[in-house]
Amino acid sequence: MFSIERHVVGSYRTNCYVLTSAGQALVIDPGDEGDRLIRELGEADVSHIVLTHCHSDHIGAVNELAERYGAIVCVGRDDAVGVADPHLSGFDEEGSDYRVERVDRLLDDGDALAWGEDRLEVIATPGHTPGSICLYDPGTGTMFTGDTLFADGIGRTDFVRGDAKAMRATCARLAAYPDGTAIFPGHGPQSALGREKRRNPWLRE
Repeated sequence: MFSIERHVVGSYRTNCYVLTSAGQALVIDPGDEGDRLIRELGEADVSHIVLTHCHSDHIGAVNELAERYGAIVCVGRDDAVGVADPHLSGFDEEGSDYRVERVDRLLDDGDALAWGEDRLEVIATPGHTPGSICLYDPGTGTMFTGDTLFADGIGRTDFVRGDAKAMRATCARLAAYPDGTAIFPGHGPQSALGREKRRNPWLRE
């Protein structure tokens, strides 16, 4: 089973997760503070950088980590254009032209990400952005939800390319997963899917 470390980065307090399995690390959403993340990762064998979606607060340290570790950069297929476009990512509103310099793998629903001795399933979860994804390990009942699902809430759909109708369908899909699924969101505290079904109005049964 992989270990999970959470690093809260940037002014938006984004959760960047480092998953380590058999000596290999997979980094989810390195949104900011690249120098700090590199210091904390040290000489880790980082095999993958995975982006749950294209927004600036989730991609702002990708280039630094990709250069330092030579990791495979992965993003949902429909957000590939977003990570390369400062308007779609929101960097232009911050006065920056930052864009992810390379993407090595486009992820589709049902794909598997393997590293170390573990693997995660890709769930396409459009709504917050067209290419938003969640990452799920059925063996441990662990799901990394990016800005799709939070404790007591969901990601906004009023940003560029947000889609409220798609988000409603995504929420219905996620509600079908087991109640015991541990939720690791892109912002805020960890939760459990059963709790969200009881308390989150978007998932409430």
